[in-house]
Amino acid sequence: MKKYVIIILIIVQLLLLFLFQNLYFLFRELETVDLNDLKAKVELTENVGQLKKTFSLLSIAIGLFLIISGIYLGFLYKKSRESVKLKDVSPLQTYLRELRTSEIELKDMVEKQQVSVSSQEELNRYIVNNINSAIVFLNQFNRIDIFNVNAEKMFNQSYVNAKNNTLEKVLNPYLELIRFLDANRGSKVSSEMRSSGRIFWLDSIPIKKMGTLIIIRDITEDRQREEIDRRNKNFILLGEMTAYLTHEIRNSLGAIYGYSKALQSELKDTGKEKVVQKVDKVNKEIEQLTASMEGFLNFSKPISVEVKKKINLADLIKKIGQENQIKINIPSKEIVLNSDLVLINSIFSNLVLNAKEANADRIDIIFKNDDPMEILFKDNGKGMKSEIQDKIWLPLFTTKKKGTGMGLAIVRKIINFLKGDISLVESTDRGTTYKIVLFP
Repeated sequence: MKKYVIIILIIVQLLLLFLFQNLYFLFRELETVDLNDLKAKVELTENVGQLKKTFSLLSIAIGLFLIISGIYLGFLYKKSRESVKLKDVSPLQTYLRELRTSEIELKDMVEKQQVSVSSQEELNRYIVNNINSAIVFLNQFNRIDIFNVNAEKMFNQSYVNAKNNTLEKVLNPYLELIRFLDANRGSKVSSEMRSSGRIFWLDSIPIKKMGTLIIIRDITEDRQREEIDRRNKNFILLGEMTAYLTHEIRNSLGAIYGYSKALQSELKDTGKEKVVQKVDKVNKEIEQLTASMEGFLNFSKPISVEVKKKINLADLIKKIGQENQIKINIPSKEIVLNSDLVLINSIFSNLVLNAKEANADRIDIIFKNDDPMEILFKDNGKGMKSEIQDKIWLPLFTTKKKGTGMGLAIVRKIINFLKGDISLVESTDRGTTYKIVLFP
């Protein structure tokens, strides 16, 4: 028998015991009461009234208890029936029900895992696409799986074209990079290298049973800035040495020139014309050497920015071309540079003058980039011989009879001072092209 049934029976028995006990005391009192005694009769009447109230309350309590017990027993009966039904279910149905429950739980777990994996993939994708390097991942078959946004920009290739392709096809213009990666396949290496006129820092990291991760940074601008800083330091050191040497040489040349002029005057009086002509040649050489010393001294002086202002490069270069009677082809759009007008004017005046002396009658100006600003300066002059192209930036180097050899040296020094660079792209019998880069 269930515990709750026993508890209900005990409670009912207690209530009945209470009821019978009260009835027993009532009948006992009736037996002892003298009905002729008025006082006893009154007391009996009061006791019967109180007992009546007690029985009334007790009846109500028993009724409520029976109702509640009936409801509770009905609930228990229904529950026991459901339990019996479950027991009657076959083991196969029970197994299927448990399997369904497990399937639902497994599905929830898979969905949560998918959300977690999706979030992780999204984070990885964000990192890969926003890191300041080109990220390329080769799978086990040496095919490209990952080609991030910076790789697209760096190598001018889209992810669609790179996906499932080989490095040889995607990075075809950069043969040095391909050869280096092929030679070090399977090894963790880091190296700096030049390829197609650019400088790269490359890290190749093999990942076991997956492929190779390649991280490439274009450090061309970094190395250009370092070279500019190195040249500026050299210019400072050169200036200190030159200032002293030029001062001494110029003093000696002045003395020699004075004696030569005096000797020339005396020889004229004696009628020795041949000797006078020779002395005259000596004087011209002294004048040329003095001019070179003056130019070299000016070159060695520190450069300073007087006033920075907005300069319209197109208008400035056109004006210089008009002054030198050379046609200037330049984009009509406004190209503004915030710099020192005197220094910028000196740069392009020297370049235009060089083009004119090379018999050029047309100069093409092409603006390729904004940050950093890249300018191509192309003339149609007679160009330079290949054997002297490496020397054109040296002070005092010239192939002209009356040149000082300081024009291009000054141009490079000024551009370096302005945190920029100039390089010779090509020089043929069809003309010369310079590239100017001005960093912000």
